[in-house]
Amino acid sequence: EAGYVMTTVGVDIEQFVIDPYGSGIQRVLQYLAREWPLDLTDAIFTFPWDGEYRLFNPKQAADLIDIAFESRAEDLRVPVNAAITNMGEAVPRLSLEDLVARIDAWLLPEVSYLPSVLARFEAMDAVLPTAMIGYDALPMTEPANYRFPPGVAANASEYFRLLASTGALVCISEYSRETITHRLRRDPELPTSVAHPGGDHVPVAAVRPVRSDAPVHFLRLGTIEERKMPLEILRAFREARRDGIDARLTYVGGASSSYEWINAEVEHAAREEIGFTWISDASDDDVSELIDECDALVSFGTEGYGIPVLEAIRRGKPVLFGGIQPAADLMVGGGAVHCGAPTQERLERKFAKFSKRACIDKVASQVNPTRVPRWEDFARMTVAAVLSPLGNAD
Repeated sequence: EAGYVMTTVGVDIEQFVIDPYGSGIQRVLQYLAREWPLDLTDAIFTFPWDGEYRLFNPKQAADLIDIAFESRAEDLRVPVNAAITNMGEAVPRLSLEDLVARIDAWLLPEVSYLPSVLARFEAMDAVLPTAMIGYDALPMTEPANYRFPPGVAANASEYFRLLASTGALVCISEYSRETITHRLRRDPELPTSVAHPGGDHVPVAAVRPVRSDAPVHFLRLGTIEERKMPLEILRAFREARRDGIDARLTYVGGASSSYEWINAEVEHAAREEIGFTWISDASDDDVSELIDECDALVSFGTEGYGIPVLEAIRRGKPVLFGGIQPAADLMVGGGAVHCGAPTQERLERKFAKFSKRACIDKVASQVNPTRVPRWEDFARMTVAAVLSPLGNAD
């Protein structure tokens, strides 16, 4: 069998247009567009708008998605919608029927519970090869991460059903592949691969002099969902401060969407005089500056991957980690330091140990930014998986 030769892949980005924000998943979407390998196949990034489908080439799609990482607007839908409107007639439009005739495969690169996205995927699956990108936490493995509003659970169930049955699946880590295979019972005979997201969107930092007289500054990047242990880290830091360490801790990331009491405790701690700060609305430039100002990143709990780990190492900063941390595991020996099971007692000891300048400088000397995975490789591996001969491609 000769297989199926693709010329154009349709990429569904309606989820982004409806709900744009600067998350790890949308970072993947951003760099899938930026690094799309046009030597392998063309791509149409598309979504419904005013009754027709807008067709964006990879460059136009990347420019649109960039807004989520550059704008500080309280409602990012406003600048995203304005950008779509401003492009006007420069962006082609097609009916769904004509769109199907233009493409050879369909890719859903985000998590989405939108009925329109799910129904469209199922319709495409009936006539075209389909593919999805598989991410991290599942309701079966991290139930605390999921609090579905009334009426959403059925759509979420449909999304996970499609994840288990899509023709090709590209997972962001071995952890993601294992959980989807075992917990969603995806048929092991179906094409399932792993492509590691990159970190080279952050430039390698120039060597900066060490501030030997300043308190060690720990930084945590990412949303404050329960599985990422924001309260355990914070409580351990508070206790270590009470025991006399001279250190600072900064959280950079959005609020928990699952539990308001997590947000409340973090907000309260930011008002205490314990050297703790929470920044919930940082831009990409802000994040780079904060990484440069810190001495180490801390990343504990369950991450499906952990792009902030790679961002820190690209800027020459070591990472202290524990729990399920696929990106950090990749960088052990190149800047990531495994601290063992992240119990509060152990976290207190690690804060005490690495608040000593000599200890943090020693691990900083092991950082190797050149080992960080590249987005170009991720995009090529993802697209190659989409283009591979599929069972329904006859």
